[in-house]
Amino acid sequence: MEWPRQTLNAKDGKPLPMYYRLQALILRDIESGSLGPGSMIPPERRIVESYGVSIGTVKKAILNLVNEGYLYRIQGKGTFVTGTTLRRESLRYYRLLERFGDEEKELSVHFTDLRKISGFQPANSYLQIKPTQDLFELKRIFFLNNTPVVFSVSYLPVLLFLDIDKIPASHFEQKTLYATIEEKFGLPTIYNRELIGAGLPPAETARLLRVQKNRPVLFIEMLSFTYRDRPYEYRQAYCVTDSRKIFRQY
Repeated sequence: MEWPRQTLNAKDGKPLPMYYRLQALILRDIESGSLGPGSMIPPERRIVESYGVSIGTVKKAILNLVNEGYLYRIQGKGTFVTGTTLRRESLRYYRLLERFGDEEKELSVHFTDLRKISGFQPANSYLQIKPTQDLFELKRIFFLNNTPVVFSVSYLPVLLFLDIDKIPASHFEQKTLYATIEEKFGLPTIYNRELIGAGLPPAETARLLRVQKNRPVLFIEMLSFTYRDRPYEYRQAYCVTDSRKIFRQY
């Protein structure tokens, strides 16, 4: 990416350190999508020439962004914008095994619905948005050998994911939601948080999973976070684990 020569003006006339101002400009390009996940930023010497600052200023700004998780370095290749930092194998839907060391069976995904709904609690609170803000509701069923094993409902802020409902349904069956969010909206997944328990499935869920309403299933609530510890997805997943268990590797 070629950066035009710019000046680092103090914000609102306040004397901010030069490295901080440079850091803020790079961060602006990352968060706006001008520098997308996986993009290589220009070499330090080129940034020096573009902004007319010292090499020490550039090094400190970049180091701060590396420490904050926005950038990462590969020795001998350069500095890149951070993409999804979770282990790639853990992003491929839900992993089900009978026991440690077993061969993992690939799940197939069936898109059920994607629509705009009114915000509700606790989703809006978890997503740190206003109670009145609308959400997108994405429903998918995961199958193992033609048997439904997971029913997943994801809630996404409408204002953050405008036009996600215009993406073809087949896209959500062929790619993980993490990959879609990063590819279409430039938001990498930095980390997840989960609450895991057991409970009785709602009537619709029991029907889709082909289980009795009075039969407990594994219930997983998950929050996915991107830059600045910003939550972007709240998910509820109901899992049938009679023959296979959920496998996590950290």
